[in-house]
Amino acid sequence: MPRLSILVLAAAAFLPAPAFAQSVPSGAEIEAMAPALDRVTGALLDVDVGGIIDAADPYARRPGYGRPGRTVGAMARRRDPYFDAHLRASIYGGTARAGRMMDAFAAAMPALRRSLDEARAAIGTAIDDYHRGLPPPAVDDGWDRDIDDEPRDERDPY
Repeated sequence: MPRLSILVLAAAAFLPAPAFAQSVPSGAEIEAMAPALDRVTGALLDVDVGGIIDAADPYARRPGYGRPGRTVGAMARRRDPYFDAHLRASIYGGTARAGRMMDAFAAAMPALRRSLDEARAAIGTAIDDYHRGLPPPAVDDGWDRDIDDEPRDERDPY
């Protein structure tokens, strides 16, 4: 989950400023969505998909071909007797993790907003300097000295 948080923050850095004006749902609000997600998932699992399976490969003549009541939930429960418990744990655990992530994101937003404002100002200054025809600032180019001229420590493998 930490990688996902970093990706979300990195993606947020490229969002336009109005996106930051919108409110971010709290962790408690996200966790409160778990029962609704559980009910929606349960309803989707009860949709009969047998006709779709038969239409996708009409010549297969699998056991139960044409029989009603072939739902995703029923198929999953045949393979995993604890499917419902695993699914609920995934839904409630996932919303809890998402809630913690959103709380962390909300805490980081002021610093992220400042960083974006500073970047916007620096880019604006650079563009203004370009339009005024100012020379670029002096750069210390000592970074490109040839390192082979420096004495080498024989114990250093690099």
